Amino acid sequence: MCGRTTYPASRFAASVRVTLPKRAPALGRRESRTRGRRSGCARDQPGLPTRAAAASAVATKTRVAFSGVRCVCFFSPLPVSLSPEEAHQFLRREKRAYQVFEETKQGHLERECVEERCSFEEAREVFENDPETEYFYPKYLGKLFSLCFLSLSVSDIPDQCSPPPCNPRGTVRCEDKKGDFHCHCFTGWTGATCEKDINECSNNNGGCEHLCNNTLGSYRCSCQQGYVLADRHLCRDVDECTDDPGVCGTAQCINLIGSYQCLCEEGYVYDNVSKSCKDVDECEMQMCSEECVNTPGSFSCFCDGRRGKKLAQDLRSCEPVEPCLPLNMKRSSRSLYLGRMFSGVPVIRLRFRPHPKSPQHSAVYIKQPLTSALHHSFTAEFDLRTFDPEGVIFFAGGHLNSSWIVLAMHHGKLELQLKYGPVSRVTSSGPAVNDGQWHRISVEEQGRSLVIKIDREAVMKIAVNGDLFTLKKGMHELNLTIGGVPFREAGLVHQVNPRLDGCMKEWRWLTGEDNSIQETIRSNEKMQCFSIEDQGSFYPGSGFALFNLSHADSQVMNIQLTLRPASALGVLFALVRQDGVPLSVSLSNYHPSKKLWQEVRLQPWLSHENVIPAFLCDSEKHLVNVTIAGNLTLLEVDGQQGEVEAGQNQEALDFAAPASTFLGGLPDVPLVSTPVSAFYMGCMDVVINGQLLNLDEAFYKHNDIRSHSCPLGGPQQ
Repeated sequence: MCGRTTYPASRFAASVRVTLPKRAPALGRRESRTRGRRSGCARDQPGLPTRAAAASAVATKTRVAFSGVRCVCFFSPLPVSLSPEEAHQFLRREKRAYQVFEETKQGHLERECVEERCSFEEAREVFENDPETEYFYPKYLGKLFSLCFLSLSVSDIPDQCSPPPCNPRGTVRCEDKKGDFHCHCFTGWTGATCEKDINECSNNNGGCEHLCNNTLGSYRCSCQQGYVLADRHLCRDVDECTDDPGVCGTAQCINLIGSYQCLCEEGYVYDNVSKSCKDVDECEMQMCSEECVNTPGSFSCFCDGRRGKKLAQDLRSCEPVEPCLPLNMKRSSRSLYLGRMFSGVPVIRLRFRPHPKSPQHSAVYIKQPLTSALHHSFTAEFDLRTFDPEGVIFFAGGHLNSSWIVLAMHHGKLELQLKYGPVSRVTSSGPAVNDGQWHRISVEEQGRSLVIKIDREAVMKIAVNGDLFTLKKGMHELNLTIGGVPFREAGLVHQVNPRLDGCMKEWRWLTGEDNSIQETIRSNEKMQCFSIEDQGSFYPGSGFALFNLSHADSQVMNIQLTLRPASALGVLFALVRQDGVPLSVSLSNYHPSKKLWQEVRLQPWLSHENVIPAFLCDSEKHLVNVTIAGNLTLLEVDGQQGEVEAGQNQEALDFAAPASTFLGGLPDVPLVSTPVSAFYMGCMDVVINGQLLNLDEAFYKHNDIRSHSCPLGGPQQ
């Protein structure tokens, strides 16, 4: 018998409780529900006593299945004795959700469809899928779920894992719970259906030393570039230089922590494409203030010494060339320098005519008045100082084919050349006067003779037959030139070099002291002499002297230089062949190969360097010897031998090849052809293979270079 009747506890026979697990709760809630409907059997209590459960087990052991329903049927074949408290507890009905919060409860089959009459939609809320709802609801309406005798069994509940409700990617298996299911997830997945990936990297970086990369259902450790993964979590430095010896190509490989570096020597940069070191063109970076020459792995800055510049100690900028020794450059405005014009043309031209309307003069041509009382005789008197053994002092007379005289120096003595019509004569006598001292020289026409005196003592008396004055347009005229002749030197009776490095003062020409010449000299400093001079050739730091010498017959070249430098920088001697400088001897205070600065050093340049340090700026003369034989270069300064360099890679000097000899400087050749390009300043005499070079015989000489006289050292007085 089954129903809602409450039986006494003492008459209760037996009970069987059947419990069906509920399906997963529905996500929604019902919006409306009709309360108060009741049907079905009595419900058992959630907290059934142990004794009641034991009594039920002893009973008929009839098991009835009802999805989501717990139904109790009573039979009485065997009496069971229960206490009133136990029976009351078993039969007491406990309301489940008959209160205002019922709608907040999730769907439950017993509550929805047993305790109350449910609709299809309410059943759908319990099962949460159409197949189970469609299977259950027709049977529910057909009263197949009769009171106490239910025709349904547990096996009639569909498999909750079909269709699969779990995420297939994150699920190991789905467990059917008979009205519910349970998804067993792979490691790295979570959620009711294993749909959520666990981000292992969010917890302590996944245990990775460097980088943690989360993946679906897992994670992966990785290392930064230059490291390799060890033990799946740790990172170990990779020695790229050892693992791949050619990783840097021709460059040097240096392993770094987590990386490596390809190093090149200074002046080179590594090229990743060719894996080689390429030269850096520093000149494109404007590294030098003037000229820059790029070399493999380096660069060199050059300053044009011909413009008075030299390389500064930063080896990039230029600075003026300064003297290392002051020279006494004081000049006398009452003196006339005779060697100013290297071309040999006269430095002064005078023309004497009687009764001019007004005297006219210029730098090289001056007209002088001639009184009638003096036109019958010639007189010249002056003081002379020179170290030059040869040159023209003055010319007096008419033109080339008329009568004239020339007073010159030859072998250090006075020489008189005269020509009177067809008669020519050369006379030389007296002591040498090229000793650098002042001597009073006079030439006077006395009757039919010319008398030459040195320091008021007659040294020559020459008979003449004619008149030095020529008659032109009814007037007597006399031409006088100083420091040269008015015609080519080939017209001289005896060939002499007309260039004379000498000084003249206190002159008197025919009419006495000439003030117009003084005014011309006073306005032009280059026409003036140094107050104090010494013997030697003077190089002022501007210009050079050029000789066309042949060394084809020489196997050995010996260069002897007598120096008194006034500057620590300058070219002393050089052989120039086209645009190249195969040999140069120069002063410098910088060693380009060692990059060292010194006081003064002597450097012969012959495809290599041979250097000797020497202190030369001391107002004293120094003797320098350079000997070149094959590829051997020997350098000596004041008897002290410098470095001797010889090597297989050094080119021997080709003496047979034509080359020009330059003294005191270089022409316009590329600055890279020689380490020094500045002009030399100071005194210097040059002897090549035993032959003294006379600058008066040079093919070319700058007008400011003095062939035989040099100012003394010391400040101006």
